[in-house]
Amino acid sequence: MQAFSFPVAAEFERWRRLNGAFAALHELGEARLRTAAPHVSAWSPLAHLAHIELANELCLRNLSSFARREGLLLQTGKTPSESVLSVLASGALPRGQAKAPRMVVPPLDVELDMVRSWHRDNVAVLAELARNPHLVASSELTIPHQVLGPLDAPQWLRFAVVHSRHHFAIAREALLALGAKDAELPPAPAL
Repeated sequence: MQAFSFPVAAEFERWRRLNGAFAALHELGEARLRTAAPHVSAWSPLAHLAHIELANELCLRNLSSFARREGLLLQTGKTPSESVLSVLASGALPRGQAKAPRMVVPPLDVELDMVRSWHRDNVAVLAELARNPHLVASSELTIPHQVLGPLDAPQWLRFAVVHSRHHFAIAREALLALGAKDAELPPAPAL
């Protein structure tokens, strides 16, 4: 089996940079973010941003459980498949292959102010966790992901970064298809 390593401090920094890109998209305003480009995605850019924040809240809750070493979902003796680790290492999720779990599907009536509020809350929790990366890096426990199976703390962190970047790229692609200029949109931070 190939060894996969996801350095926690670097992943926290990538996630921090992604959060800056999300905030920059928020500045486009609700009217521009609410329109979908169906040939790109059934979800509008705003729905993708909402999905990112809902999924990130879940990831942050899991990371907090790892840091505290307590939580109902924590388990021992489980490992992810090599194919899952390979996908996380590649930094690219296959598009259109998985259905979002119900708890992270954005509400139909999502509003930008709601997404901004979720974003602020997530950024605060992320900053707190990033202050003590050793609490995340040292966990031997796993928490199951609905699609990917058991992931340890660094793998959950990597998933959050890769998943966030994936949906950010789709939102950005939809905005370009709707007439936004490339220069007015933040680029997707590198992985």
